[in-house]
Amino acid sequence: MHRSVFELLERLPQAAMLVLSATYEVIAWNDLAAALLIDFSALSRRDRNLVRYAFLGPREGETRLPVLMEEDRVAFGREVTRRLRAAAARYPGVAEVEELVAELLEGSAEFAELWASHDVSPEPSMGKTLRHPLVGPVTLHCNVLDISDRDQQVVIYTAEPGSPDEEALRLVSVVGTQRLTVPA
Repeated sequence: MHRSVFELLERLPQAAMLVLSATYEVIAWNDLAAALLIDFSALSRRDRNLVRYAFLGPREGETRLPVLMEEDRVAFGREVTRRLRAAAARYPGVAEVEELVAELLEGSAEFAELWASHDVSPEPSMGKTLRHPLVGPVTLHCNVLDISDRDQQVVIYTAEPGSPDEEALRLVSVVGTQRLTVPA
């Protein structure tokens, strides 16, 4: 990964940012993304895959990511299936890609239906509403920048300036990845 991408992650503290591989493995993130979504450093490499998580859900005992509202979840499912299909076409015979697709086809009827549609048309950047466990619903702009020479994507989540969502994102930034549970 380019050093400049790591620098970008830290230079934009008001934006939650992820870097994803062609198979949607989260390979880098900034502090706000960890606070907003999940502390990726606490997950195994296998569990950092957003496609696997979207279609197969968390494994037993795993912490859940904030929940996407249903309309956003469906749009995300379509988009990641399209991108995974493109990755499979670019990397025929690559075990990591083939094994992920096989696992998803076996474990998710929704993925199997989307995969069978052979849709490869990309959608423009979209907004997403996440239900964060501490601050509730947060509606964010979601922009994706492709790093084509590395076959990676930088995903940037930002809130509308001056909105309640911007305030919620600031609160998430302050809370960070702390566990706010009271012992019994």
